Amino acid sequence: MNFFITLRDSIRTFISGNDLVVNRVFKGVMAYICFLIINVNFGYSDVLSKVWIAPVVAFLCAFVPGSAFSLVVIIYMFIHLASLSVDVALVMLLLYLVTYALCGIYHGEFYYNVVGLPVAYQIHIPYALPIQSALFGGANEVTTVLCGSVMAYYLKSVKEHASQFMDSQENVSVSDLLMNGMLSNPMFYVFLTAMIAIFLVVYVIRCSNIAHAWAVAVLSGTLSGFVILLSGCLMLNRSSQIPWIISGSLIALGVGLATNYLFLDLDYSRAEKVQFEDDEYYYYVTAVPKIRIEKEVKEIKKITDGNPSSRHTNMDFQGEEEKVENRKEVTKVE
Repeated sequence: MNFFITLRDSIRTFISGNDLVVNRVFKGVMAYICFLIINVNFGYSDVLSKVWIAPVVAFLCAFVPGSAFSLVVIIYMFIHLASLSVDVALVMLLLYLVTYALCGIYHGEFYYNVVGLPVAYQIHIPYALPIQSALFGGANEVTTVLCGSVMAYYLKSVKEHASQFMDSQENVSVSDLLMNGMLSNPMFYVFLTAMIAIFLVVYVIRCSNIAHAWAVAVLSGTLSGFVILLSGCLMLNRSSQIPWIISGSLIALGVGLATNYLFLDLDYSRAEKVQFEDDEYYYYVTAVPKIRIEKEVKEIKKITDGNPSSRHTNMDFQGEEEKVENRKEVTKVE
């Protein structure tokens, strides 16, 4: 147990000591992963699909603020969709504008959900993002989770109907895409319900006064989302999606528990109940100490030579020094 605690403290120390470099590397790597996923699933633009474009743009994203990072991803996606259909790209842009307006009204701060959820949905692991948002944010972050989930399903519908837009003989419009792929699709509402349920369950339990609140919140939130999605798939005969739901839920659970390990260090075995009062109130407080391991104090011992002859030589040398000092004092007296 001490090994894992020491490892966590070492990771924290390294990140805090190299905050700028770690932040830039993290943004660059995440941007590159996003662009690769977009190219694989929405590679409609021949220019952006070139091998060298994604790493170059990702390198530039490493040096921009977080809000600009999201904007670059949106522009990247817009160019791909515009190569497929201008109408599809304009609707995506309109949805993003509405999303940012709603996030501003409800003071949502985790804008990465708006671009992260659509990208994560393409690799079937969107459930980790509402868990992270509920652990670190407030209740208002449900807006970013909801808007990001809507965008994720819109892009899923675009991907499924892309062949119809490419075929000039097919007479398909964006309104048909929104109606058939989203608004009249029951699985769309099941997905939204599951994402909101994951966020709310994790947030409520995380704020509760119970032991191991973060771990219990992650387990409960993952289980609630899994049950809702599994029930929807069984009722709507979407059994082909069940393996992806299982794998995505397991990954979300692992990410949540890893977050609990890295960022929460409470020792519930030494929790104490504290009571005190002032002129107006009587307080009942639960004090949970943090896990700390005292650093070992290294003692440096000076080892001298144990040879008796060397000790004798040193004593003789000291005696000669004393004789010289005595002779100097006699000279001064004379």
